[in-house]
Amino acid sequence: MVVSVESLPNSNPNTFTTTLMTCSGDPQTILRLVEEKIRVKTIALGLRITEFFHDFDRLRSGFVTASQFKRCLDTNLRLLLSPEEEELLFRKYDIKHDGTICYREFCDVINRKYPETKITPYPENFTNAAPPYLNSWRSTRHIGTQDESERLRNVLQRISTYCKQRGIDVLSTMEQYDKHKMGEITDSQFYRAFVGPQLTEAEMTLLRDKYSDPGKPGLINYLNFVQDLNTLSRTNETTFVKTDTTGIDNTVVVGIEERPEQRSVQEILDKIRIATFKYGIRISDFFKDYDKLRSGIITEGQFESALSLSVQKQAFLNMNDIKKITEYYRRPDGRVHYKEFVDMMENAFNIPELEKKPLTQVTRPGRGLLSKPLNTNLTPDEEDRVSQILDSIIEKVLKRRLVLFPFFKPYDRSKAFTRTCTKHQFGRVLRTLDLIPSPYDFNILCKKFEDRESGDINYALFCQMIEQDFVAIKVEPEEEFTFQRARMEEEQKREKLIIKIDTSNVNLNDLMGRIRHHVLINRIRVKEFFEDFDPLRLGTISQSRFIRVLASLGLTGLDGIPLTEAQMHALCNHYRHPEHSDLIVWKQFEQDVESVFTLSDLEKAPNVQVSPQTIYEMPTTGTANWSNIDPFNKEELHQAMEAWKAKCEQRRIDIVRPFKQFDKHNLGHVTRLQFRQCLAIAGLTYTEKELEAAEAAFIDDNGFSYRHFLEWIIPNRPEPLRYNILQEDLKNLNKQRVLPETKPLTSIQDVLQKIKGQVFRRRIRLYEWLKDHDKLNSGRMSFDTFRRALNPCQLELMESELSLLED
Repeated sequence: MVVSVESLPNSNPNTFTTTLMTCSGDPQTILRLVEEKIRVKTIALGLRITEFFHDFDRLRSGFVTASQFKRCLDTNLRLLLSPEEEELLFRKYDIKHDGTICYREFCDVINRKYPETKITPYPENFTNAAPPYLNSWRSTRHIGTQDESERLRNVLQRISTYCKQRGIDVLSTMEQYDKHKMGEITDSQFYRAFVGPQLTEAEMTLLRDKYSDPGKPGLINYLNFVQDLNTLSRTNETTFVKTDTTGIDNTVVVGIEERPEQRSVQEILDKIRIATFKYGIRISDFFKDYDKLRSGIITEGQFESALSLSVQKQAFLNMNDIKKITEYYRRPDGRVHYKEFVDMMENAFNIPELEKKPLTQVTRPGRGLLSKPLNTNLTPDEEDRVSQILDSIIEKVLKRRLVLFPFFKPYDRSKAFTRTCTKHQFGRVLRTLDLIPSPYDFNILCKKFEDRESGDINYALFCQMIEQDFVAIKVEPEEEFTFQRARMEEEQKREKLIIKIDTSNVNLNDLMGRIRHHVLINRIRVKEFFEDFDPLRLGTISQSRFIRVLASLGLTGLDGIPLTEAQMHALCNHYRHPEHSDLIVWKQFEQDVESVFTLSDLEKAPNVQVSPQTIYEMPTTGTANWSNIDPFNKEELHQAMEAWKAKCEQRRIDIVRPFKQFDKHNLGHVTRLQFRQCLAIAGLTYTEKELEAAEAAFIDDNGFSYRHFLEWIIPNRPEPLRYNILQEDLKNLNKQRVLPETKPLTSIQDVLQKIKGQVFRRRIRLYEWLKDHDKLNSGRMSFDTFRRALNPCQLELMESELSLLED
């Protein structure tokens, strides 16, 4: 059995005790009501009654004396029980019949959530719950007439719907003013903490009269208010539309606000785009808080929450608009792809990645296109009446030479300059200037200039229509400022600037071979150069950055490979991203080039044979192929090289020095004229045919390769490895015989006498030398350590004497 407040005859707390005594003489009924009274008091106070009995039962036997049981109830619950009620409780829980009370069974009955005797398919209707107000059996103040009750219910339904749709927690808001957790706040605090829809003064007075505490004037029981809102919210969820046979709704759906208009998805996106641009909102920051991994996908609830926090207020979005946007960007798995939505909103009136296109001309939206337009939902009769009202006001303004804008500006309600005011302020200014029409005409006039979202009056447009010389908003034609013009012009300019370069003559295999050769001989780590331009490690960079990295690698400088523009574009076309044409996949280029050092994933294929690095070495471009030299020139070259070689050996000519003097940077090349001067300095004679044959054999694109020429004249003789020679010398040295000892001592006494003599004559303290090698002071050490410790003392002991001493 659950005792509810509504079932009590009146709200006096003392009436409950009287009811217990007079309702029935049955002891079981009286006992059940007493237990119910204790249970409700315990739940209302939030007490764990078992803990109080544990103070008297140190051994946890589950039994206490009758006096201890009564003391717990009187001290902690502050209940006044009659002697008859106490006797019934003692008799029920005196299980052993020895005067002790089983408090454990008593606590089980009190803490039971559902009544033991009720078996029903709907147990939630019989739960043992706390009363709807804090620590009190007082009911809220009664509302007299049926009309007031209906009005109160309508107000509570509006507040419940408003708070539910916006996710407002009314209880936490009002608890901020209740520091002592009494469940009651003052009237002014209630007005301040109220977060529902805009109510009239009469409706707020009705709420105050309903939930004011009759015993404490000036205090409002906000817990009753919150409970009524929660009850209505649960009722609204189970309320459905009832229709009759004609298909016309007879019952209004509770919990859903009436929508003044149904917007399409494109209209909602335009409103969000304009609000984002106008107020400078970085809408992506709100969504990234829910996407820690930056995957671009979040849940439906997170998307609605981020959209509500970012632009709901600025774009005047309702829950239906948010639901439409969520449904539009929902994926098949139920999640929402917010990245596409954010890109569309933030790039509404600009071009993405504009920092990479400094020459692009961006066209902003035309003046007045983002302003709030006039209300066009008026009927033709209302439009005609508005025209007549404006004509009469214009006539009065011209006659009296009034300037309206300075009168409205002080009433601008926002901290910024929004050019709007409330309907009441608008009427006050017209009444001050004696321009206000009749109430019916005033309502039509406000309907024409009001904002459909906020309800404020756009007084700037009103002043513009009244005064001829005043211009508040100048709206330019939309076709002159289309939002896509900037992108179209940028794409057209890009197509004009693109120069088609012929890359058909580029041998890509030879080009990659020379790049590998350059990387190999200079030991260049290609990956480190590209990672500076790819901080997110995406493996792709732009084409301009790719060419810049190639230049930093030395592929376009004087010391590297002078790549032509056709070769650059051939590399870019070969490693271009298949989906994004403006990106280059540098990761693949890095893998192809650094394969000269080693192969990747060798641990997965241990049987793979790695090719030697010498296969990647390539001769300098323009080097002559000896198999294609004319036989006559080859014969002349052979004779000249043999003659120069013999002359250098006979006269011991240092032919290297002249070439080094002309090659300051040690590049290995000299010019043709410098080659002839070097031969003249060295005193090597030649004929014109021999000189032409030598130049044809050793000249490449960089000049005359004198290093290859010197290899023919002064061939390098292979020197043996010095390491092997040193190893042999060590072996021979170790094989030498040790000299025999001369007159070694054979007695241990003689050896000790010899040591004593050395110590006495040279003042040696052996203990200090030996102690350094015995860190633990154990008095023992190994043979090798013993010899190592005696060696610095120079005791002049022979090998046999040391062995005798050790033994």
